[in-house]
Amino acid sequence: MNFRTLKHGWTLLVTSALVASCNSDGPTDGDFDSTILRMRVHLLQSDFSPLNTTLTENEVRTIITGVNDIWQQAGVSWEIESIVSDDALNAAVYESILLRDLPATGPRIASILPTASISEGRWDVFYLMDLGGIAGGVYLAPLTSVVVAELDPNGQRDLMGSVARILAHELGHSLGLQHVPCAPAGNLMAPGCQAGDRTRLTSGQIDVALSQAATGRPTVFSEVSAFN
Repeated sequence: MNFRTLKHGWTLLVTSALVASCNSDGPTDGDFDSTILRMRVHLLQSDFSPLNTTLTENEVRTIITGVNDIWQQAGVSWEIESIVSDDALNAAVYESILLRDLPATGPRIASILPTASISEGRWDVFYLMDLGGIAGGVYLAPLTSVVVAELDPNGQRDLMGSVARILAHELGHSLGLQHVPCAPAGNLMAPGCQAGDRTRLTSGQIDVALSQAATGRPTVFSEVSAFN
């Protein structure tokens, strides 16, 4: 079954986090004292291939290098605390999501995660092989965890490009940023845009992100998840 054929026609939940200012001014020059945030990266393993990531530890570090290239404009640096392999759960539920037999909801996506492996109050990133085009990634706010794929929604494995940008976007949600509309200048938090600088943050967004980063914890908001 080619799950990539199922990427059209989905209606996904886009949630409201803290309102991020989208000022007309450009991003700041990134001249900040570096704020270091640590994450645990989980490599999901499964007999069901879309859940089974093939990323190596070196490839994970390559992705995080790309993420840091984006977030350096805000003076934020992400460091890997550990990389662990975890067995994915509920493969049958995930298959039903990809087949559109079940809607993609936060709780259903969360059901594939080994929650006992989540580090309380810190950033957890779970990698699987393929989200089947249903989304680029998802921030599961109640679990303060990001779920992303090694293949982007177009089926490409561009670790320093689209794959890093998707993770950088999801980490933006974890720092209190919400989606903004597409605009000619482009923005990291504008999903699905084809033009402009897709890694850009405004000074207002940087202020929001730094405020949350200063707490040393991901943001938790009332909705279940942020699909992108």
